[in-house]
Amino acid sequence: MGTSNFHNVNARNIYAVLMNYEQPVLDEYGDETDEIEECVPDSWECQDLFDNLKEDAKELAPTKGFSYHAICDPDPHELRSHGSNLLFQFYKNKKFGDVDVTVNINCVVRGAYYEGASLDWYITYDACGLNMNQIDFLESMEWYSSMPTGMIKIQCQNAERFASDTAEELIEVVEEFYKQNSMPLTVSARFSNGETHYAKL
Repeated sequence: MGTSNFHNVNARNIYAVLMNYEQPVLDEYGDETDEIEECVPDSWECQDLFDNLKEDAKELAPTKGFSYHAICDPDPHELRSHGSNLLFQFYKNKKFGDVDVTVNINCVVRGAYYEGASLDWYITYDACGLNMNQIDFLESMEWYSSMPTGMIKIQCQNAERFASDTAEELIEVVEEFYKQNSMPLTVSARFSNGETHYAKL
C-alpha cells in the first residue's frame, strides 16, 4: 500500500521545503565534474531554514498588524510517520467588555514520509483565558464575565465576528508567506492505495 509523502491538515496547498537536490560531484581537487549526485538536506540546512522562517515572520508580523511569538508546544496533528515542529505563532487580540479574545495561527513544519517536509498551520482561540479550537465563546463568557447577561450576548457576537474575520486575515498572510518561502505543490492524483502524486503550482 502506498503512502502520501506529505501530511497536510489545513494549508490550501502543499508548501514543500527541504527537498532533495542535485549538485555536481567534485573531484579530488574540489573541481566540478560532469557527474551529478542527489543530496539530502542535513541538520544544519534544516536549522538554517527554521531560523530564517522565524526571523522573516518576526519582521512580517508588525507590518500586518499582528504579534509574533516563537513557540515549541506539541503539534496536535502530528503523526508518528510525519514528525512535526511548531515554529511560531501570529496572533491578534482585542478586549470585549471584560473579556480578552485572542486569535492565534500556529505555524508548523511537518516531516514528509519519503522526502522533504511541508509547512502547515492551525488556528486556536483564547477567550476568558481558555484555549479552544472553535469560535464558540458564549458559554465561557457567561461563566467568567461579570457583565450583565444582555451585554454578554452582544459582546459575544462582536467577539465571534472579530475572531472569524481575524482568522481569515491570519490565514491569508500565512498562506502568502509560505508561498514565498517554499515550493508550492498541488495534489495531481490520489489513488485508492494511498499513493499520491504532486505537481508544481
